[in-house]
Amino acid sequence: HGTTANIKEIFTGRCADYQTRHRLPRPINCNQLWGAFSSIFVNKSPCNVTISEYDNFINQIAVPIPKDQATFWSGTYSFANLYIKVAGHLQTLESLFPGYLVDGLSWCGQEAPPGINYQSCHHPQGCDSRNTFNFWSKMLSWFARSASGTVHIVLNASRVPAFSSNSFFARVEFPSLVKEKVDKIKIIVVHDLNSKVNQ
Repeated sequence: HGTTANIKEIFTGRCADYQTRHRLPRPINCNQLWGAFSSIFVNKSPCNVTISEYDNFINQIAVPIPKDQATFWSGTYSFANLYIKVAGHLQTLESLFPGYLVDGLSWCGQEAPPGINYQSCHHPQGCDSRNTFNFWSKMLSWFARSASGTVHIVLNASRVPAFSSNSFFARVEFPSLVKEKVDKIKIIVVHDLNSKVNQ
């Protein structure tokens, strides 16, 4: 699949919506923020995307993460994001401004007009996959480095193993936790309904 249809409208709409429900450290101009984000990939071949530009974008949208609220997940996306709503005092990356902006979206550019590839984000050299991995790696690393106090981890016991060494959590987030800032790790292990509990 290609870039998500109407991605600009979705991005700017989420930006405005989030700010009506949450107070950010400073007001953000959503059109300018879209400009900063889209400039990373629009009118560029995926292989010409500069990874360091993701750092600049993440710095623009970084928000404070209150102590004891950071919640990580692995293989439990839907459950973890429902769980934090019920708990009422926890945050996943997807519930915070940076993650909320781009959750579930796909994007890639091209040199030919209109500068965005809406047909396919599968570059023959694998550049799109690397760009996606690098973007989320940087975003997740920021989230983990910002966590403090008690951190919560939701794992899927129906998967073998529940803690997969190939997951984003194992490869990026867990190593990025700052031991001087984290007092306690609370692991929540869940399993799919009507399925075998493996761990």
